[in-house]
Amino acid sequence: MRKLVWCELYKLKRNKSILLLTSLALLFPAALTLFTKSGLADAANPAEFHAYYDSLFNNNLVYSAMLLLPCLFGCLGAILFFSERDCDTFKNLQMIPVTRNQLIFAKLMVMYLWSELYSLCSVLAVTFFCFVLEPLAVYDVLFKVLCSLIAGITMATVSLPVVVLVIYSNQSYLLSLLLSFLYAVVNWLLLILFASQESVALWLPLVNGLMFVSRLWGWRRAVLGLAEAVPLPFGIYLRVVLYLLLVFVICILLLIRFYKKWSR
Repeated sequence: MRKLVWCELYKLKRNKSILLLTSLALLFPAALTLFTKSGLADAANPAEFHAYYDSLFNNNLVYSAMLLLPCLFGCLGAILFFSERDCDTFKNLQMIPVTRNQLIFAKLMVMYLWSELYSLCSVLAVTFFCFVLEPLAVYDVLFKVLCSLIAGITMATVSLPVVVLVIYSNQSYLLSLLLSFLYAVVNWLLLILFASQESVALWLPLVNGLMFVSRLWGWRRAVLGLAEAVPLPFGIYLRVVLYLLLVFVICILLLIRFYKKWSR
């Protein structure tokens, strides 16, 4: 399995579009910093500077992780899963032999690693741009990196359905891009429509994708004396864990079925 993962990583290294997708991690941090830099004009003490950095980090997490990451995750899935189809190398792989299940899990591991890299680049970009504007605003960077890495894992999990759609459709890269974009937009619309209805919002993918991150960050701000953390029932955390596991298992089973169907 380790060798398969390395092979997939080498294939990504040769693909220039992967570098382009990863560079988009700088898009929202740069734009947010540019549009919100006026917020530093009235800052007069370290607490206000820190509040600006927190706001910048939070907004980047919302837009970069909740909107852009699912779309890019689907595009990456199309690139990885269509490589053998486009090069007609399925028979060669079966002669090694490499099972389709091994190939699927190797590609998924690479996708999760890429999601972590994307999240890391995004939070470092936010920190860098904020540091350029005002060095005093930057604080507690390691903890924010931890939050972003957790978001990379959870948001990758709730983005797996778009990979299932891409594999099921088995169409061109353009259609895969449109499906990925549509999945991200629909999730955002659902979040906007049902944000005020707690019973519905608790089951939305984006909410569950950032549940642990938002609670962990809220706890950290309470420890630093910047906010008051409101404890949640243990059942909420258990529900989120089961939700993520359910999404992961269902998507894996569907991926195995659809991938085997058109790779024969």
